[in-house]
Amino acid sequence: MKHHTAVNILRLSLCAAVITTAPIALCAGAKLHEFDYQIISSVINHGIDEDGENIIVDGMTTGANINISKSSQTVEELALEFDTTVTALREWTRINGRRYILQEKLALDRQYTLLAEVDRSDIFNDDDPAVNWRRFRTRFPHAAGIIRVSRPGIDDTAKNAIVYLEYACGAYCGSARLVNLAQAESGAWLVTSGTLVWITAPQ
Repeated sequence: MKHHTAVNILRLSLCAAVITTAPIALCAGAKLHEFDYQIISSVINHGIDEDGENIIVDGMTTGANINISKSSQTVEELALEFDTTVTALREWTRINGRRYILQEKLALDRQYTLLAEVDRSDIFNDDDPAVNWRRFRTRFPHAAGIIRVSRPGIDDTAKNAIVYLEYACGAYCGSARLVNLAQAESGAWLVTSGTLVWITAPQ
C-alpha cells in the first residue's frame, strides 16, 4: 500500500471537536448498499492491529462536515493529489452531502460495536475532552478508540472507490486518511493506497 504526504496538520484540540461535531442532515431512511459495507469493511480490516482490542465504529457516516481540500484546488488537482479518479471524488462529495446510519453489516476480522448517536452524545458532552475520554474508557475498557468512516465514492467504471477513514484515540490523539480501493477480478475490494489528510499535533 502506498502512503502519501499529509495534506493538513491540525492541532490536538481537533480530535475532541471531531467527536462532538453537531450532526448535519441525516438520511435515516436511506440504507447503504451491500457493496458500501464491503468497501468499508475492507478499509477497516486493512488497518486493524493484532492487539486483540475491540473495535468501536461510529454508528453514522461522517458526512460533508469533513473538509479535505483547499479552496483554491480544482477537483482535477485533488484527484491527482489523492491518487484517485475525478469521477470517484465527485461521487464521494455528492453522496456524502449527508450522514447515513450504519447497520450491523460490517464483515470485520474482529468483534466490533456500532456506537449509536445517543450513546456518543451521552459520552462526549463535556467541555473538557479529557473527561469525555475517561467516560469512553470506562464504557469501553477494551477499545483503543473510535473509527469513523464516510460513505464510499465509486467512479464511473464501478471498479475504483475512495473512503474517508478517521481514527480518534484520545483528547490528544487522532488522524484521518483518504483511502483508495480497487475491485479485484474475484469481486473483493482491495486497498491500493492512502493519503494522510490530518493528524493531531501538540500546540
